[in-house]
Amino acid sequence: MKKANNLILLVLLSASQYVFAQKQYQFSVDLTQPQNDELTVNLLTPAIKQKEAVYHLPKIVPGTYSINNYGSYASNFQAFDKKGKALKVEQTDKNSWRIANANKLHRITYQVDDTWDSPEIQEDVFEPSGTNIQQDTNFVLNPFGFFGYFQGMERLPYQVTITKPSGFYGSTSLVNQTKDAASNKDVFVTQDYHELADAPIMYNRPDTVWLKVGNADILVSVFSPNNKVSTKDLAADIKPVLEAQKDYLGGTLPIDKYAFIIYMSDRKDLTRYGALEHSLSSFYYLPESMSAEQLSETMKNVAAHEFFHILTPLNIHSEEIGDFDYINPKMSRHLWLYEGLTEYAAHHAQLQAGIIDLTTYLDRQEEKIENSRTRYNDALSFTEMSRNVLETYKDEYQNVYEKGALIGLALDLRLRQLTNGTYGTKDLMRDLAKTYGKNKSFKDEELFDKITELTKPEIRDFFRKYVEGGEPLPLEELFGAIGIQFNPAGEKREVEKAFGVNFALAPGTKTIMIANISNATDLGQRLGLKSMDQIVSINGQPFNLDTYASVLQSYDEEYKVGDKVTFVVKRKVAEDEVKEVTLSADLREATITYPTLEPEANATAQQLQLRKAWMGQAGR
Repeated sequence: MKKANNLILLVLLSASQYVFAQKQYQFSVDLTQPQNDELTVNLLTPAIKQKEAVYHLPKIVPGTYSINNYGSYASNFQAFDKKGKALKVEQTDKNSWRIANANKLHRITYQVDDTWDSPEIQEDVFEPSGTNIQQDTNFVLNPFGFFGYFQGMERLPYQVTITKPSGFYGSTSLVNQTKDAASNKDVFVTQDYHELADAPIMYNRPDTVWLKVGNADILVSVFSPNNKVSTKDLAADIKPVLEAQKDYLGGTLPIDKYAFIIYMSDRKDLTRYGALEHSLSSFYYLPESMSAEQLSETMKNVAAHEFFHILTPLNIHSEEIGDFDYINPKMSRHLWLYEGLTEYAAHHAQLQAGIIDLTTYLDRQEEKIENSRTRYNDALSFTEMSRNVLETYKDEYQNVYEKGALIGLALDLRLRQLTNGTYGTKDLMRDLAKTYGKNKSFKDEELFDKITELTKPEIRDFFRKYVEGGEPLPLEELFGAIGIQFNPAGEKREVEKAFGVNFALAPGTKTIMIANISNATDLGQRLGLKSMDQIVSINGQPFNLDTYASVLQSYDEEYKVGDKVTFVVKRKVAEDEVKEVTLSADLREATITYPTLEPEANATAQQLQLRKAWMGQAGR
């Protein structure tokens, strides 16, 4: 009888596993078997009732605000039934495959090239949102670059099995379901595609540190190809910032686990770097050539920003984010919230914790004011820009870190004005997180009214004028309320290092030339740079497409007042004659018009009280 019961149980378990398998995606990738810098993706598909199904890889993913077309990196897409018979597949666009007789579909397979070194594929994927396949060395798996979904079936569960090289570790916010530490397979399970796409994984021989911050376990993982950067050092830089943010959020964090995944690039032609936020992790792509001091400062500021995304969009997001459409996205109007207020909080938390002083904080705000007014359209509606950021206003996007942060600052000061210092944006974020939370989206058009309901009636007018409208932020009034004088046309002395010329690539070469000198600075004019000059070297270092980022970084970090700057250029001096010309000039201080912020010497008791409340010093 006992044997019969066990047999029945075994049959029932097998049947239940078969049924469950038909209700989830089962992906597998073998990192030990790359071919021609490509990996093979295998999928046992969920059951499909329709005669036709469309499989997508994303066109765009949250946080990037640009078209990436991940399907461009997939090839040899094939679909099969249970008997191994090929089904008809038609690729309908860069990111979509239509499968006939989909009700018989059992398995899909395709190859994926990585985005980091596939120049023949003409897509411009920002490295932190990209993929890397470096055999026996490093694999960066941003899941949306490898794994897709069937149209209308994004909410089914996912199981992803990764076969990894010996000694490799997968750094991620996801929980590895494999209990055997010696196993060469990792298994990750997510509730749907949105959760999977939100969790990058980096595989390499581990250099990791775990931090305990309040109630949360924080993973810091670094890959440094030449072992120039230590995870231990970066973790030590990050921890005080995270502790400050925990305190800023009231002493606890709304997460249990978080991962900082950091790739240090040794590319000589590195022209851009940065990070991409996720709900429970962030991925960093940074130059290994950075000095220890510069890397430390960069990590503190960038990590502070990315980590604060645990609030938004994790716990505060619109329907456009909560139900993100990876093929035909609808942009939210609230970039001021997702990026702007996050950037504001990242610096404000450091001020309140004493990591930076008031002078340093105000210096950073001066820079944001200057950038927002000189590099971007300061009269543009921020909600309008947000809704149309993919096309019409894509060149305005970076202003979310400048004016977007200033909107956060202005909102905080206005709230404190109206509440005698007792309520600010960090309180607002807490209340919004309680109102919505991880599983509830707000309606884009209702957020300003909801914030007004949670705060004060006057706040609706603030949004109408300065966020929906294009009126200049009332910085003079708001800074004045905390005893800080704002002069939009102040003066500043600084070392003039900018040349004020436009660089361009000589057609068909890696040679960089001077394209335009109409805006040359005093330094550029004293150097005598001319249009069509082909640059051979700057300060004795070869200057071309492969080296220009590192050369300019070295110049910016190392040169000071009195140092001589030297260009060697090839210049056309006659119809058929080109000569190498050496151009030199010394670095000088210059007085420039610049917005200034200075604490008032005779601030009133009321102004000082409000400033202390804003700085988190009330009662001290």
